[in-house]
Amino acid sequence: MNARHLSLFALDDPLLTIQPHPSEPGAEPDPNKETFDLCGKDGRVLGYVKTWMHADGFAGYVRFDLDGNIQQWEICGKPGSDLH
Repeated sequence: MNARHLSLFALDDPLLTIQPHPSEPGAEPDPNKETFDLCGKDGRVLGYVKTWMHADGFAGYVRFDLDGNIQQWEICGKPGSDLH
């Protein structure tokens, strides 16, 4: 999942921007899972979003504050399912 896929999910604060989160040194990139920084208008990091997408279309994200507390959790089901 990438920032384009995040547009499928409504963040609850339109003043937040999404920036790529730096990868851990030596970490193997996974195109199906990504982490983004949530930044305020001043560019300060206010939280994080971890995203995932499976080949069958099941996708979602979890939004965390700076302390690691979950603030929002959204999923998007496979085509034809009753998940949004």
